[in-house]
Order: sequence, then structure tokens, then C-alpha cells
Amino acid sequence: MRTLAQIALFAFVGLLAIGCSELAVRDAKSAKKEGSAKGEEKAAKRESGKSDADQRESNRARPRPAVPVKVAKVSEGEITSSLVFDSVLETESSVEIFAEASGIILEVMVEEGDRVVEGQVLARMENEEERVDAEEAKARYEHQKANFKRTEELHARKLVNQQQYDNEKFNLEQSRLRFERAKIQLENTIVRSTVSGVITEREAQAGRRVTNNRKLFSIMNLDELFASVNIPGQHLLSIEEGLPAVIDSELIEGVRYEAFVKLVSPIVDPSSGTFKAKVAVASLNGMPIYPGMFVNVRVIVDKAEDAVLIPKDAIVHEGDLKYIYKVEQGQAQKLLLHEGYSNVEYVQANSGVSEGDFVIVMGHSALKDGANVKVVRDAVAAEESADAADSSQG
Repeated sequence: MRTLAQIALFAFVGLLAIGCSELAVRDAKSAKKEGSAKGEEKAAKRESGKSDADQRESNRARPRPAVPVKVAKVSEGEITSSLVFDSVLETESSVEIFAEASGIILEVMVEEGDRVVEGQVLARMENEEERVDAEEAKARYEHQKANFKRTEELHARKLVNQQQYDNEKFNLEQSRLRFERAKIQLENTIVRSTVSGVITEREAQAGRRVTNNRKLFSIMNLDELFASVNIPGQHLLSIEEGLPAVIDSELIEGVRYEAFVKLVSPIVDPSSGTFKAKVAVASLNGMPIYPGMFVNVRVIVDKAEDAVLIPKDAIVHEGDLKYIYKVEQGQAQKLLLHEGYSNVEYVQANSGVSEGDFVIVMGHSALKDGANVKVVRDAVAAEESADAADSSQG
């Protein structure tokens, strides 16, 4: 029995030793596998870090895409300094034409908007009665002239006394005056323009009976247009009669009218601190412009010659500052604008650019200093040239 127990004990110890040995081998394999995985992970991380660095280096080396822009060439020229005002056009001469006789209007010769000259016939009225009166007065006058001629001959021969001679002379003068009055009444049946200008209102209608002093037409003289402006008092010494000016209206886009300061009031309004000036239109340029139109008035007070001019479209506003972008070797160079005089289209640049430079006028809203740019106009021209070459080869 003791022998069997000893054999069983030895068998158990052997199995236990074998199990421990297999466990140790398994742990060793697991540790080796884990170490290998950690090594691979570290290697992967090192490789990944190296790859990210290479990617960043590659991105830095890769050229940035060019932003398409439109440019304008900087030029030199004359630019003026002016005071700008809003006003309304008026006219020096605006008249109303009234009927000077009573009767029926037979014919109207003009319409609203027609240009007329002084003395032109505007309408004709019924005048049969006036014509008869004029003929009768003329006949009486001619008869009286003949009578006075005989009386004058008799008076020269001392056959008629002085009183009779004077009476005949008085009767002749009265007859002449009645004839002249009849001619005026006949002439009043013809309505004429008293000034040159444009018909702005027509109330006369053919077939309508009108009475004396009835308004028939309104006429404005467009050759004497002006705009009144209120100028701040600090400019009183610099504004004088004869200064050049420009008048334009939004109703007629792109058309400007030469003007000049016609009258300057020497009185400054204490409530507003301004003084009045009258700016007259010098030339109509063959284009229509009418009283009542809202206009912009620019009184030119100074000018600069050979100024560096850039389009106003080139200006980028950042707060209270103004910038421009100049194209230098395919890149946008951001410059602070030192502004001088300006007008509707251009502004004077006092530094940073010179004649012949190119400034960006479109596509600069999101640009940064140093950004690569591509001038669209040049690209289009190159593409057109290539197409033309291809077509000629084909």
C-alpha cells in the first residue's frame, strides 16, 4: 500500500511539474508576443510621426494656388478738389402766357416739350370781328388823311384859319390812334411767345372759348439754368464768382454739364453757418436737362497736375483705414493708402505706387498680403491667343 501511495505521489508531483513548465512556456510566449506588439506599435508611431513631418514639409514646399484677380493700370493726370452738394435745378426765366383777347381758339400750334423762340405763334383765335374793326379804322384813317391834306393846302394859302387847321390835325391823330388800337386788338387774337424756351404747360385747346387774361401756356428758358447751394462758412474766402463747376444728374447717367459759380452771397446764415451760391449751367452739351431735376453740384476749388491716379474700385476699407493691393511678381502686395484729392472715379495716391503699376480692382476682398494672384485679363488674352493659333493651324 505504501508503495502505491508513493507511486501516486510521484505521479502527481510529475504532473504538477509538467503543468508549471507548460505555464512558464506559455507566459514566455505571451510576453514575447506582447513585446513584439509594443515594438511594432512604437515603430508605427515613429513611422507615423515621420510621415506627418514629411506631409507638413510637402505642404510647405507645394506652391499656394493663385487667386484670380482683375487689375487696372496706375496712371498720371489732373485731378481736382471740389465741394459736392445736392440741389435742384431752377431757371432764371419762367413765364406764363395769357390770352389778351376774348374768343374761341381756332388752332393750337405747339405741344408740351416743344422748344419755341421769342415771337413764335403758339395759337390762333377767332378774329373776324377784330379784322373788320381794323379795316374800318384803316378806311377812316385814310379818309381823314386825305381831308387833312386838302386842309393843309388851304391853310398854306391862308384860306383856312388856324383853328380849323388844328381841328383837322387833331381829328387825323385821333383816327390814326383808333386804327392803331384796332390793329393791336387784331394782333391780340394771335398768341405769341414772349421768350425763347420750352413749353412746360399747355392749357389752350382748340374750340374752347377763353376770356381775356386766361392762362394758356407756361414757358421756361432752359438756357439759363442754375442750382442754389449752401456752402459751409469756412469756404467763404475760397469761393468766388467764375469758379468752374460740374453738374450731373442720376436721371441722365454718364452725362455731365459744365457750370460756373455765377453769384456768391456775402452773408453767412448764423443758424446754419452757411452762405448761398448760385451755380449756373454753362453748356447743355446737346443733352436734355430740365428745371426740377435733382442734381449733384461739384464746385472745383483746387487741382493737382501729374497726380498718381488709381480707380476707386481698388480701395479696400478696414475700419477707418484704406488699403490697396499692388501686383508684384505674381503676388499681392498690401499697401496703406495715403489719399489726396478724389473725384467720382479716381483717387490720388501720394505714396506706394507710381505710373505703370498694376493695382487689383476685383477679387481683393479676401486677399492677404503676399498671396499668389493670377490676372484674369492676361489669362483670358493668352487663352484667346492659343485658340487663335490652334484655329490657324487647323
